[in-house]
Amino acid sequence: MTGTDRPRAGLSAILVLLLAALAVLLSAEPANAHDYLVSSTPAAGSTVTAAPTRVTLTFDAAVLRTGNGSDVLSVTGPGGKHFETACPVVGDDGVSAAVRLGPAGTYTVRWRVVSADGHPVADSIRFRYAPTAGTTGAAGSDSGPVCGNAAGRTGSGTSAAQPASTGSVLVLIVVVAGVLVLIVVVGVVLAVVLTRRRG
Repeated sequence: MTGTDRPRAGLSAILVLLLAALAVLLSAEPANAHDYLVSSTPAAGSTVTAAPTRVTLTFDAAVLRTGNGSDVLSVTGPGGKHFETACPVVGDDGVSAAVRLGPAGTYTVRWRVVSADGHPVADSIRFRYAPTAGTTGAAGSDSGPVCGNAAGRTGSGTSAAQPASTGSVLVLIVVVAGVLVLIVVVGVVLAVVLTRRRG
């Protein structure tokens, strides 16, 4: 390899590394954007002896209130009956609904919310209800409450879903900043290589 070829080979290797780093930065945002459940009340897989009055789900980031029925939280139990008594209420980082449980047994909490990045996420958890003997439970309903624009956001006066959370905006800023840094580094490397070749 000649002296002229060595700078070119070094420059090619640097460019490959920079392009790989750029690809990682660009793929990081969508991979981490979707919200995920971090806790619930009652907890997933738990057994409760006192009937809760609300079921609450907490996510790792803010979920969006759509106001169009996209926010769903249902609680079904023995016999396939619904035991949620009100439409879901979306808070800063979670969603909850009032409930009146029925007989002892396994209850399934199903939800669908709009993630901070605008994509819907859905899943379910189960818990067991084991009340003391003689406890009277609710009869439940076949379909649960009719929900839609009635779902509200607690602690906020806005009536429309926000297009993105603060976290998503920060991630976008970091990605853009990373791209700009890579461009500057490539420019500096090219300038140094060209200067050495002229020398």
